[in-house]
Amino acid sequence: MLSDDLYVYGDQDIKVPAHLNFGKFILDKLRLKNDEIALEHGEIREKLTYKEFTQYAVNMSVALTKLGVGRGDIVAVGSEKRNEFVPTVLAIVFTGATYTPYDLKSGRAALKHKITITKPKYFICSNHFWNTYSDILKSFDCIKHFITLDDAVESVISIKTLVIDVDINKFEPMQVQGQIDTAFILYSSGTTGMPKGVQLTHLNCILNSLPDDFRDESLQTAFLFGEWYHNYDTFMTYKFLAMGRKIVYVEDAIPSTFIKCIDNCDINIAFIVPSFVCFLSKAREAEKCNLDSLKIIYSRSSPLHNKTIEKVKCRFPKLKYILQGYGMTEAGELTSESWGFRGPKPGSVGMASPGITLKVVDPETHKTLGPNQRGEIRLRGPVFMKGYIGVDPSNYLDEQGFFKTGDLGYYDEDKYFYIVERLKEIIVYDGYKVAPLELETVLQLHPGVREAGVVGKPVLDYGEEPTAFVVKQPGVDVTEKDLIDYVATEVPPFMQLRGGVKFIEEMPRNPRGKIMRQRLREMLN
Repeated sequence: MLSDDLYVYGDQDIKVPAHLNFGKFILDKLRLKNDEIALEHGEIREKLTYKEFTQYAVNMSVALTKLGVGRGDIVAVGSEKRNEFVPTVLAIVFTGATYTPYDLKSGRAALKHKITITKPKYFICSNHFWNTYSDILKSFDCIKHFITLDDAVESVISIKTLVIDVDINKFEPMQVQGQIDTAFILYSSGTTGMPKGVQLTHLNCILNSLPDDFRDESLQTAFLFGEWYHNYDTFMTYKFLAMGRKIVYVEDAIPSTFIKCIDNCDINIAFIVPSFVCFLSKAREAEKCNLDSLKIIYSRSSPLHNKTIEKVKCRFPKLKYILQGYGMTEAGELTSESWGFRGPKPGSVGMASPGITLKVVDPETHKTLGPNQRGEIRLRGPVFMKGYIGVDPSNYLDEQGFFKTGDLGYYDEDKYFYIVERLKEIIVYDGYKVAPLELETVLQLHPGVREAGVVGKPVLDYGEEPTAFVVKQPGVDVTEKDLIDYVATEVPPFMQLRGGVKFIEEMPRNPRGKIMRQRLREMLN
């Protein structure tokens, strides 16, 4: 097969360990550190050293193995943010089993759906998670063992009663087939309904965790949202753990808390969303804190306006860079300005990441396009996922095996990429991706709703607010407040109908029966 001169390649000559075992890859890095701080809860200042982190993960892994956890098993974790979360994940990976996360704020509808598609055999949770969702968890026969990170509750055994101290240096993770075995199952929302299960192999995880773009020794402390059920925060955490750096996170990631963390914890690099960058450009609170330690801001999820970048850099002259990146759960970081050999470029999301091949395709003719020609961005390479659970690859791959991202963009003569807009219908609110069809599915479970269509209403700094158009069920009286309150009980905060509910007589559809969302957007205006 001949190569196409219009394909854009990330570094194809990258080194990964021959064992291709993600658990062993991280453990070998962890062993190089001792009393240095690995994790810090920025609000309560609770810290976990590398030695404590590694000991916890190894002890738990041995305990899980004795319970029968191993290759082929799926182990779920449901918990609030806490220092034990990340070492618990690694403990599962060390056993050779597959880890999957469930967010405490995911909402009942999404939780039930995710458990249905992944069918975990073991479930590790906090007591807070258990008290919130125990009725749902107990309704699934696939879950054979419940384990809590806290003291035993009801029929849930405590991991504290199972662990014993193990010699870290004598411990080795179970062997795996790194190109085949699934290490993580994360979730990606698209336009085809509820979240899809994204299977990531050990090799995928290693490639997502390569730290070479952040080797700068001045970047000793990173701030992360700590949303460890998302690809972005998850693998940025492992990048910095692989370098022995400190990671600071908070329970409730809001701009004011973020600013205090920079001041109190001497943050050098912050991985944040555009609304936080906008906040820094305007907030008076920032003037009351010492932000001189901050060298780099890394923004993702939606493009930053060039004027916002300029304003922040003027306010904080010791800030070296504001970088942008472009990624997705299925393939991690497709492009990043951290890989750009010319440094940041206004409006760009950077150059192709290692182990990835990109092309831009005309959405109509499917012809591969060259520099400065707009089309759909597509990708392939070893960093790309193993696949979606239960979905035929022909639904998302083209004839050359490239994944169809649904994102419209282009690259310039230096092979820096630019995102123009989304071909997909994903709504982005404050950096969070919201699938309209997922909200529509939840709405249509309400007895007062006959049809529902959801689009994003543009709002300053936050992107788009989910807004619903509803056709009422004949003979049923339902109000806007009824539906907003109903959805709020079923979904996480970022998915709530902040744009409101508009009642209409008929849902606009095309001849094939699909909702014409552009018509709905026009109705918003």
